Amino acid sequence: MKIKIFGLLLASSLVLAACGNEEESANEDTTETDGGPITDEETTDEDQETSTDYGGTDNDAATEENTEDGNEDSSDESDEETSADPSGSSDPNSNTSEEAESTETEGTSNDNSDSSSSSETNSETIALEDISLTADDAISLAEGEAEGDLHEISFENEGNGWVYKVDLNNGSEESEVVVDLDTEEIVDVRTEQEDDDDNDDQNDVVDYGSLNEAYDAIDEAIADLGGGEVREWSLSMDDGVAEYDIDLIYENQKYEYTIDAESLEILNSEQDD
Repeated sequence: MKIKIFGLLLASSLVLAACGNEEESANEDTTETDGGPITDEETTDEDQETSTDYGGTDNDAATEENTEDGNEDSSDESDEETSADPSGSSDPNSNTSEEAESTETEGTSNDNSDSSSSSETNSETIALEDISLTADDAISLAEGEAEGDLHEISFENEGNGWVYKVDLNNGSEESEVVVDLDTEEIVDVRTEQEDDDDNDDQNDVVDYGSLNEAYDAIDEAIADLGGGEVREWSLSMDDGVAEYDIDLIYENQKYEYTIDAESLEILNSEQDD
């Protein structure tokens, strides 16, 4: 009987010892697993978790999606700007350029208007002080172009500007030489044959050098009238007397003067209706 009990106790001790060894082995495996080296598979899993937790694969995907959305928004804004500006570019100077062009256009328009107004005034009259080329100089220019004695000289506007017309006669032909006031150049020479039946008397020849200049005669007429500008004037012989015929405009009224070229005496004056 004792032998059986001892055998049972021994068997129980062995069983308990065996169980203790298994538990210790399990504890050692657990310790090695927790504190031992991390395998590639565990590293990969941790990387994946870390990547996901701290901006890894999921965050990268989200970032890429946001970037694509941002690009689309930027593209849409660019398209809207392009649509607003057909040129495809935004030029900060464009408005300034347009304003400058507008100002320049307006300024040009005003200048042209003033010039046109001045031209219309000058087409009818001219101030005495604006007649820069003297009659004596105009005669000298004409005599360098055609031959003959001076029979008449006039000053008028032909539509293209103010000119002197100098009539010279050499006995066989009569020439009218046109001299431009502004350029002081000869712009035309009109010549015709002298009619044999029209024998010019020597009394028709104007000796301009012995007479008072046109400027003095015009100034005399303006002083008598009290003002005015020149519309036209001419000098010719009338019954052996050299006379200036002068047309003036004063206060929108036309006046005609006839003045002796030798004495500057006013032979006649009247208002022309």
